[in-house]
Amino acid sequence: MIVITGQAAIAADKIDAFRPVAERQVTLSRKEEGCLNYGYYEDAMAPGTFLFYEEWKDQAAVDFHFAQDYCLEFMAAAGELSSTPPKVNIHQVENTQVIG
Repeated sequence: MIVITGQAAIAADKIDAFRPVAERQVTLSRKEEGCLNYGYYEDAMAPGTFLFYEEWKDQAAVDFHFAQDYCLEFMAAAGELSSTPPKVNIHQVENTQVIG
């Protein structure tokens, strides 16, 4: 499994423009066959800071995802609307232990 985490700091006057772009990204990504989980959340302790959490079946799913027009459009829009460069981290997960 591959986990992707991201962060974007959006200025207060740009949040209304950012939300629909982010929601479109999440909605369309969740429909992809290799997507196991995808969500975005605003940090309650840092308003305007949005966190993204994604789980993908494998590298082929990630490659397919990043090649989609809507994903490229989202990354461009996030870069334009962010007050600092967005951060994206890709994690290769070899093992997951479920507790409970």
